[in-house]
Amino acid sequence: MEQIVKALRPVAVLVAGIVVFVLGTAFVLAADATLASGSGTSGALADAGRWLQFLGTFGAFGAVCLAGWAAVTRSAWVAAAEIAAVALGALLLTIGFLASAASSGGSSAAPVVGAVGIGLWALLVLSRAARANLAEQASSGAAAIQSDLWLGAAGGLFVLAIGYGITAAAGSAGAGVAGGVLEAIGAGALTWAIVTARTRRLLDSKPVPSVLAGLVLLTASFLIAAVVAGLAFGTASALSIALTVVTTVELAGIVALGLAAWTRVAELYH
Repeated sequence: MEQIVKALRPVAVLVAGIVVFVLGTAFVLAADATLASGSGTSGALADAGRWLQFLGTFGAFGAVCLAGWAAVTRSAWVAAAEIAAVALGALLLTIGFLASAASSGGSSAAPVVGAVGIGLWALLVLSRAARANLAEQASSGAAAIQSDLWLGAAGGLFVLAIGYGITAAAGSAGAGVAGGVLEAIGAGALTWAIVTARTRRLLDSKPVPSVLAGLVLLTASFLIAAVVAGLAFGTASALSIALTVVTTVELAGIVALGLAAWTRVAELYH
């Protein structure tokens, strides 16, 4: 899986995809901010934002495919198989965003498809945890302990997938709260895994701090979204302000992840 960020071209395409996704999220933010206007501006902005988010996700899928093709040309079949699993998850997530954009956010199947894609990533990380555990047992403690980190990351992705499916398809306040909390727990588990790996000196590259910042901000946005879902707003203006806060924090998290990818591009270029 780490092969995806080891070559310049896939990471550069990933940066381009994140830039488009950030632009789409900015449109969604503008839609939330104009929700109380009563005009059709908010809906138009939201639709444009969803289509841009789909294009950004498609760009990320393309980056994974580039990395997979490079592995195939090197006959690195194990890496190619792992990247193929990542690509399948990315494809499902992309299809979910496409369905959401095509239905103006009204598709109940879109979040489920995306959640399945994230679940596939969780299964892949879980298999890496099992392989790391076997390697640690064979080395009799000589190798650095990594299996618990992979296991924590797999658990985080599983919980995130469940929360994503519930939140985006929520039809009630309770479902929205539960989904947001689960997403926050999942993102928090991923943050813990990266922080622990950094403490053990398993991760020391320059993009790591930006990745951590992005995950922390996304965790915060999920928690705020859970709170917003559980509140009853008396006016459209109050709801607009609350949604704007959620999307602003989410946008900041995505920008931080984009900066991490750009830092990786700079490292590979030089």
